[in-house]
Amino acid sequence: MNTEELITTAGLKPTRARIAVLSTLAEASSAISHSEILVRMSHHKEFDRVTIYRVLDWLTEHHLIHKISGDNRAWKFQISQNTLAGQHTHQHAHLQCSACGKVICIHELEPHFPSKILAKYHVESIDINIKGLCPDCI
Repeated sequence: MNTEELITTAGLKPTRARIAVLSTLAEASSAISHSEILVRMSHHKEFDRVTIYRVLDWLTEHHLIHKISGDNRAWKFQISQNTLAGQHTHQHAHLQCSACGKVICIHELEPHFPSKILAKYHVESIDINIKGLCPDCI
């Protein structure tokens, strides 16, 4: 499924900016920051940094991507495998490599909380951030 279809399947309106940003994230091998997205989209002169911020917020709000806290309080963004599979849940861990800075989703590690705790809250996502070395830097 291409990125325009992902947006449409979610019942949302695909625009050129939304498709371009979501495609950039889909092509990335790990989570990337706003500034990295700007560099990768530099050939799209019609989209400025503010437009990209707004699109990232919109994609996050509609659960097509998720954001991960990176170094220096800079958010990194990633389209999740769940989104590619047509699901909109985000409950897995992230590894931030202390050597190269790459942020990787670890889908094999899912949080488990007792149902009586989760019954008290409306949980939309759970973030577990692990710092260490990625396979490329070990």
